Amino acid sequence: MQITDETLETVSQILLRCSIIGFILLLYWWGWLEFGRDLAYSMHNRIAPSISREQFDMIHYIGMILTKLWVVLLFLIPYLATRLVIRRRRAG
Repeated sequence: MQITDETLETVSQILLRCSIIGFILLLYWWGWLEFGRDLAYSMHNRIAPSISREQFDMIHYIGMILTKLWVVLLFLIPYLATRLVIRRRRAG
């Protein structure tokens, strides 16, 4: 199966857009917790009233770390690898 440069270009653009969307999601998540922490905690406290503020912060902190890790591993690194393949094909 022959993969064309056009296909690689399309895949790289999709991966780039997924990376950007993932980082926008993280920025939104951080902003919501930074500027609306009390509101977010009170909303979550209605669902799980036994959770402390420290546990709430830790859950969201770990969630943000894992989300960032997945965005980098699943989208950003494959994007960079695809761009390297495209560059090598054009040079050779």
